[in-house]
Amino acid sequence: MPAEASETVAAASPAVFDETNLSRSVMRLAWPVLIQQVSFSMVQLVDTFLVGHLGEDSLAGGRLAGQVVWFMQAGVLAASVGATAVIARNVGAGQHQLASATLRNALFMAFLWGTAVGLGMWFFSDWGLGMMGAEAGAKQQGGVYMRAAALGMPLTALMFVGHGALQGAGDTKTPMLIGLVVNIVNIVVAYGLINGPGPLPRLEVLGSGAGYTSSAIVGSLLVLGVLTSGTRIIRWAPWRALDLSAGESKRIMNVGLPAGLEHLQFNVAFMIYTRIIAGLGTTALAAHGVALAIQGLTFNAGFALNVAAMTMVGQALGARRPDLAERSAYASLRYAFVVMSSVALILMVAGRPITGLFVGGPTAHDVVDTGSWLLFIFAFAMPGLALSLSLGGSLRGAGDTRAVLGIMALGTWGVRLVPAYLLANVAGLGVPGAWLAAILDINFRGILMLLRFRQGRWKQIKV
Repeated sequence: MPAEASETVAAASPAVFDETNLSRSVMRLAWPVLIQQVSFSMVQLVDTFLVGHLGEDSLAGGRLAGQVVWFMQAGVLAASVGATAVIARNVGAGQHQLASATLRNALFMAFLWGTAVGLGMWFFSDWGLGMMGAEAGAKQQGGVYMRAAALGMPLTALMFVGHGALQGAGDTKTPMLIGLVVNIVNIVVAYGLINGPGPLPRLEVLGSGAGYTSSAIVGSLLVLGVLTSGTRIIRWAPWRALDLSAGESKRIMNVGLPAGLEHLQFNVAFMIYTRIIAGLGTTALAAHGVALAIQGLTFNAGFALNVAAMTMVGQALGARRPDLAERSAYASLRYAFVVMSSVALILMVAGRPITGLFVGGPTAHDVVDTGSWLLFIFAFAMPGLALSLSLGGSLRGAGDTRAVLGIMALGTWGVRLVPAYLLANVAGLGVPGAWLAAILDINFRGILMLLRFRQGRWKQIKV
């Protein structure tokens, strides 16, 4: 490989690659993403903790509302993944002005989508929760949360796409710091307005939604401020916000649209999956919701390595170094297996006391019993999750998002849903049976990701 190619990578992003120690490069990118993701997961966990002590209806309604909100984020994910991959390619090729043009287009797309999502949440929250199978009390509480959170959706979209853009440029520390601030704002506002200490009003579930929107306002202002400052490789100039490029928009969508569809189809399937669990009763649904919130933390390490792999593979391919891209992907995968094995052990040993931290009320014992079993079962998903998250990030960074979409759809619709219904209802295993089906799905997807990566077709994809 010509020396100029290696120099292009080094010159474009010297903090990203250390070819003598790629593991160090992976960790340099990954550890800030891990802290950032833990911060965002803590937003959910804090809300679950605070709302969970208001009773089953509040807990189940809040968790269902969270599922609906996440379902509607497909467009944000499309813009974010597209921005990360395309900006990584541009930075790897030393085309920094083109990377800034990509940023403008991605932020514009994100704002449009976030506005549409916010309007949908405001006007159709009751319908969405009804489709999820919420009982009357949970439906009412979930609707209150969604309407409060709807106000922050355009700003949330800008924040997440801004983070993805910075990560594609090799800056993972700034999103980490912003994530920490966002988490602190959410904790302070949500705690104060849920419980109403001193002169503050006691808004209960409405206070949780207000905390979400408040944190979105602060987070979006911070990330846009950084991007405007001119201190990073990429820059956003507000006075050029509408100076859009059809070519860059097309590149973003070519990579991002399959990622958005992946998210959309998974969440449609997951809503059906949740509907199966909702049919088992409010206690089963509450245990499922708490376990999902805790499970989110287990994804964080894998997601951090996913982002590291996406950035490194994208920049290496931009610099025409497929050999470096492949080595980077395998370095990320090795870390993923070590981290996920450690997480599996924690879930098996400490699932019950962890679950107990988030549940209160007269049915707490039943919810904790079921929730701890779910975490124990989920530990067996860790091998597949390591493969799926790490290599999925590598394939996305290469622009091979169509293959990832196909793998995700096949696993979710072909392996998860029917076994979930059969194990939960026909076999009488209840919600643990539904989670067993999820384990089959995750490990199946991991194997297919490995096979796709080893084919090597991703090395020739044009972004």
